[in-house]
Amino acid sequence: MQLRRGGASLPSMRFFGRQVSKWWLLLLPPIVMLGVLALPLMFFAGNNLAGAIIGPPAIWNRPSQTPARADLVGRYVETKRTWDREENGIKAMLELKSDGTMTVRALPDDRITSLCTLSGSGKWKADGQVIDLDFNSEGTPGTCESGNMGGNPQIAGRSKPYELYWILGDPDSGTGIWLKRQ
Repeated sequence: MQLRRGGASLPSMRFFGRQVSKWWLLLLPPIVMLGVLALPLMFFAGNNLAGAIIGPPAIWNRPSQTPARADLVGRYVETKRTWDREENGIKAMLELKSDGTMTVRALPDDRITSLCTLSGSGKWKADGQVIDLDFNSEGTPGTCESGNMGGNPQIAGRSKPYELYWILGDPDSGTGIWLKRQ
């Protein structure tokens, strides 16, 4: 059926009992193309959001503000490890001292290009929901090189005593080490 306006006929169709022009169908290809392009972006954004909500430590298990240095000072020892690699028998330990220095022992660092162990000393500071470590290696075979570490411990807990979570490998993988204050 054709609609006539001013002598010209326009293509139309019946939609819910009303005569409607078919020209709106020309908008479908651009809308579909935009949807196809936006779908991967929505997938990645949703994946990151899910990691922030359910990934360790969960968003509701993080401090809302940077804790005071005095609330973080102490010796943290490994309590749980979610990693598909074998343990070396030694529990990881991180000691944060009130003067801003730290000592670390047997804390694995799983990077894309290498696997090494943090053992040595250095400095630390709390920065939001993470602790920045400036690490000086003890230099034994298998230990990581000195420097600022990329896998900084995440602060977990809404109030003291806080726990720490050390991410191993891909942050979205859910693999890491829980460290509890003694």
